[in-house]
Formats: sequence, C-alpha cells, structure tokens
Amino acid sequence: MTDFALIFDLDGVIADTGNLHEKAWFVYCEKYQIHITSKLFRRKLFGRSNKETFKILLNREISDEELSALVDEKEALFRKMAKGQLHPTPGLIPFLKQAGKEGIPMGLASSAPLINVLFTLEQTKTSGYFSHITSADEVLNSKPNPDIFLLAAKKLGIPAKNCLVFEDSFAGIEAAEKAGMKVIMLATTHPCDELPGEHICIPDFSKLSLGMIKGMFRGRELGG
Repeated sequence: MTDFALIFDLDGVIADTGNLHEKAWFVYCEKYQIHITSKLFRRKLFGRSNKETFKILLNREISDEELSALVDEKEALFRKMAKGQLHPTPGLIPFLKQAGKEGIPMGLASSAPLINVLFTLEQTKTSGYFSHITSADEVLNSKPNPDIFLLAAKKLGIPAKNCLVFEDSFAGIEAAEKAGMKVIMLATTHPCDELPGEHICIPDFSKLSLGMIKGMFRGRELGG
C-alpha cells in the first residue's frame, strides 16, 4: 500500500466517450428543438453533471421531477448508442493492473449518473480495478466544484493533497485543482494545447508509468 491514491474520471478517461455523448446530445436536442453546438458541448458542457448541463441548455431552473425525466431519456439514448462501442483508453488496462499489483488505492469519480458509470465500467471490463466509485448522484455540487473529488479521497482514506486525478474536461480539471490534487490531463476530449494549467498532458495511458507518478509524489518533475 502506498501513501498516495489515483482517482479516475470516467468519460474521456476510462473510455473515449466524447463523440458518443455529443451525438446523443445532438439527437436529443434536435428532438426538443434545443440549441446546441459542438463548441458549446466540448468547452462548456462536457464533464458537468446533467443537472448543470440542462440548466445551461434550457437557461432556467428545473424541478427534480422534470430533471429526472430529462436525464433518464437522454442517458438511455446514450447507452443505446454506446452499447458494444466502448473500449478502454489505450494503455489503461496494463496501467490499472500494475497499479493494482503495487497496492495503489484507486477510485473513480464521475459527473455521470451511477447507471452510466456502471454501464461504462461493464462495457470496458474495468469495474474490478476500483475500490470505490463516486458518482454525480452523491454530491450536491458538480464539477467544476471539488466536492466529488473530495468525497472520493475520503472514501479512499487518503488526504486530498496525496491524490492524483486523471481528467480530460475543463470542468474536471478545475474541480481537481480546487480540491488541491495533482492532475494529469488526457487529450481525448481536447488537444493538449487547449487544456488549461501547467499540468502534464498525455494522449493515453500507454505514455505513462508508475515510476513517473511516484516521482511526482517525491517532489521530482514528471518524466523519470
């Protein structure tokens, strides 16, 4: 067991789901004549909870009852489109296996509803690697607020400052920063030159090693 933990976002980290989510949102919004663009989705919506997304799209407050119906329909559409189409991010499975062998605590923290989290983990066959799962259903404030990452750290029993988050969205990166956690960004949803901050950015997990991560927690620069 180590004195640091790894926390993984779901969409864009466990699997590159951005295109499928975007397609599902466009189909949904066209049906209900809701305005959406690819730029709006990628820069403002991806990584946020459905509650925040619908508030932005509809520009009004939404009752819990209405929100539940909206989310259920949209996410059922995503799962229908995504079934059989999801694959682990390149290099993820070997990385998870090695981290597990070394006893590194690993958790998952996603703005997605729990049903989507479980669906994606089942489709990618990655559920067994995470000791704790934290979903949007468990926190009041979604990303870019830090609540979900702080709860994930609490479940893992590791101080926030000793946690490293893997994220791909603007909202998720901001949330991890606010939580006081280290961040490694994946260039699945945005290219590295568009991602904010001075964090390390990688194309996928094949470009990462545990030795590099251990160096971060020993105060060295990532890279050896």
